[in-house]
Parts: sequence; C-alpha cells; structure tokens
Amino acid sequence: MPKYVSPELYNKYKNKILEMSPAIQYYEGTKVRRESSSLTDQEIADRLGLDVEDVTEIRCIAELELLPADAWVQSANWKREKTRKAFGRR
Repeated sequence: MPKYVSPELYNKYKNKILEMSPAIQYYEGTKVRRESSSLTDQEIADRLGLDVEDVTEIRCIAELELLPADAWVQSANWKREKTRKAFGRR
C-alpha cells in the first residue's frame, strides 16, 4: 500500500528526487529530458534524509506529472481500440 506523502514534503523534494532518479527518460509530447545519476530510491533517501518509501512515492507521482494529459487519453483510446479488435476476431 502506498505511503501518504504530504503536499509540503512532495513539493519540497520532487525536483531533487527526479534529478537523482535512475533513468534517462523522454516523455512524448514534452521537452523534458532527465540525465541519470543512477541512484536507487534507497540511495536518494539516504542522501536526502528521507524514508525510502517517501522517495518512491514522490518519484512515482512526479514522473506521472511529467506526462501531458492527452497522453493518458491517447493511451486509453489505443487500449480501447485493441480490445475492440480482439473481441471482433472471436
């Protein structure tokens, strides 16, 4: 079960955690490019003095915020179309 992270804690650390997180990520529809420092959530937690569960939760939410809203709609439409085609073959 996800750990509750207060808005204050989230806002204070989200940018630092994104910069330290372990992936180079490109999000279609955005110009965000993050270079990896290859730190695990535990290593980030140790450096920032946070619980690893807090770091994981903040990172997951912050990564979702990087996606533009229309990416969610396009994804849902793509899944709906694939499902429709799959049921049409039966």
